[in-house]
Amino acid sequence: MTFPDTPDPNVRVKGKIAIGKMAVLSVVVIAALGAFLFLWQHYQELAAKKKSLLAVTTQKAFPGPQAPGAPLAPGVLAQVGDWTLTAEDFKQRLNNVKAAVPDFDTQNPESKRLVLDEIVRQELLAIDAKERGLANKKEIEDAVEEFRSALLVREVASKLIENISATEKEAEDYYNQNKEVFVEAAQWRIREIVVPAQQEAKDILIELLKGADFGETAKARSKAKSAPQGGDLGPLKELPPALAKAVATLDVGDLSSVFKSPEGYSIVKLEEKRGGKPLSFSEVKADIISGLTQLKQQQAILAHIDQLRQKTPVKVNENLLNF
Repeated sequence: MTFPDTPDPNVRVKGKIAIGKMAVLSVVVIAALGAFLFLWQHYQELAAKKKSLLAVTTQKAFPGPQAPGAPLAPGVLAQVGDWTLTAEDFKQRLNNVKAAVPDFDTQNPESKRLVLDEIVRQELLAIDAKERGLANKKEIEDAVEEFRSALLVREVASKLIENISATEKEAEDYYNQNKEVFVEAAQWRIREIVVPAQQEAKDILIELLKGADFGETAKARSKAKSAPQGGDLGPLKELPPALAKAVATLDVGDLSSVFKSPEGYSIVKLEEKRGGKPLSFSEVKADIISGLTQLKQQQAILAHIDQLRQKTPVKVNENLLNF
């Protein structure tokens, strides 16, 4: 996915800019963090019950693993059977959780204990699975290999993009070339009257210009679904083309001329308009830099993949895709 050469006029933002669909979701940079996310989800489920996390871990925490007959070696945080977890490895696991879930507090003792307890539980189950011979099942071996490949992909991708980022100058140039995209989200409140015949619509417009109440006239004569509400369409964040064209030059309180709409012949009144002001570069700079950085990183990865294709044969049996 790339930045549009021609900005999409339908792209609008509210508050801080959300640059279209600029976010890059390339499969080659998606990290394999399922296990760590599981730990965090478990943490959140406990917190959602509004119990004290300390109380929960006191009640449910698995007892700290004990080394059989000897103290733990220096630097070893936990041991389960012959498997050991060093303090450095555990710190890295916490950092991985933090990278995936920024709200995770790696310094909170209860959080750390909960993660460690879950690691111990998983290792106990893993040892049990190996003893049952489950580790040799094809689907398990395939899943392990797939996870290993995902980790390798993440590692090589991170190496390719570690020094790639967009500059403020690039962001400013993009902003200046696409100012029409960077507009605060607008919201309209509009009333409408819709009738099947053009002449009838013209007659109604004359009555309105003479002072007839728009809402009451809509209730009495409009054929649109909005008639019972006095033609009120409610707050609108997006406008159909015909309606957008009709209100483009209207000030609040103005009536449109008669125009052809999908339902018939329409007259609208602009009751209220909010937002729609251009956003300054300072308001959107951080988001543009982020979006351009992701784009440049994606392009670097795709360019590297193209180079790999030149030296590594890739064959596909197209016939076998038809299943």
